[in-house]
Amino acid sequence: MKCLTCSFKERGVTIGLSRASLLTNTITLNKQDLKVRTRIGGNMESNSRLVQAGLLAVLLACYFHGTKALAVTLTPTGQVSFKQGDQASITCEMRDFTRLDFLVWEKLNGGVWIEMATNSVLNPLFNNTGRYTYKTDSATSQLLKFTMTINIALEDAGLIRCMAGGSPASRKELSVAVSASPTTVKINNVSAAGRELTFNSTQESEVSCVASGFNNANLLTMRITIVGRGDITDQFTSTVEYYNFTKDGLHGRAGRRALTNNRYIFNGADDNKDLQCVADYTGFTTLAGLVTVRVQGVPVITCTNSNRTTSVNQKGFKLTCPVISNPQLTSLVWVYGNERYPMGEPAKNGLSATYENGEAVLTIESVAKEHFGEYKLQAENEIGIAVPEGRVVLTEAGKTGGSTSGAGAMASFVLLTGLMTVLQAALH
Repeated sequence: MKCLTCSFKERGVTIGLSRASLLTNTITLNKQDLKVRTRIGGNMESNSRLVQAGLLAVLLACYFHGTKALAVTLTPTGQVSFKQGDQASITCEMRDFTRLDFLVWEKLNGGVWIEMATNSVLNPLFNNTGRYTYKTDSATSQLLKFTMTINIALEDAGLIRCMAGGSPASRKELSVAVSASPTTVKINNVSAAGRELTFNSTQESEVSCVASGFNNANLLTMRITIVGRGDITDQFTSTVEYYNFTKDGLHGRAGRRALTNNRYIFNGADDNKDLQCVADYTGFTTLAGLVTVRVQGVPVITCTNSNRTTSVNQKGFKLTCPVISNPQLTSLVWVYGNERYPMGEPAKNGLSATYENGEAVLTIESVAKEHFGEYKLQAENEIGIAVPEGRVVLTEAGKTGGSTSGAGAMASFVLLTGLMTVLQAALH
């Protein structure tokens, strides 16, 4: 602490006494201390007493002047709210700063006051974050300003104070509230777009979406969707918890919300679709996590009960049926009557099977009457066989029912013969 000196002058002689001496009661005045002659009449002893009285008055004034608290103003005052990412300026103003012994900026951090800056120098903890700047301005000869500029983060929430002395020191506190949205959204702990998550369609899987870093769960809305299929949020359970964290040496408190389903089953139709989790926080930009779902399981055949029509002599007619498979197909077979038409084998009876862009294709070189009827499709991969199998009925254009051939024709003939036999027996 600086030593404030009061002086008493008489005919060029100075007697200096410090506040430190006054505070420790080490000052003794007597006539031997005064070796000057005064203009006041009378003997030396009486003159000395008058000088002692004058000195005492001066010293007492000096003492009380030194103990008067500085005029300190903090701007803004009281309680103030900022949004995460705001740039906030907090100014501590001093008046009568010629008596300023020290200035300290402090923050309540984990229940302990720590120094942010001393006089005009940022402490390393705050200087190293890159979010704080500090300057001193002498606005007038009687006003000094110390301004702290902060790029606000959640860990800045809490009490900040400016303390200046003088003895006693003057203190001004500011309560800082920070509104913060989630900083991360992760699906099964994956946040980067373009990443893939693999699931098995024959097993229940744990699926979760977690948003972290906000400060008020009441302002947060979350939803999870399979892009192209729809919102599945209602199949998930929502939970919220708050946790303490430390960043750059500063303590903070944040929230974490999770949407979780421990028994979710993806099917083959979800393969290669995007799973998206969205976090909407009032007053902030929407944040989303996105991953691509890969579903492993038995093949999925979507044409389980389809009907197609064509005309006789139609050239290069194609029966098609979407088939989704991960891992890749090991077998794909069209069945018509007693004949099997495996994928990739040479044409037989004018029919050939291929797999193109996720579709099973059966090509009929030239449609004839015997081609009308029911076709079945069987698919298999290393995990298993598709159930149910595919079924496509091909009918002739303009006909209400299709002709049958092969096994179908034979079954119709047997049925008709049986009915005629029963009818003849009844007549006789």
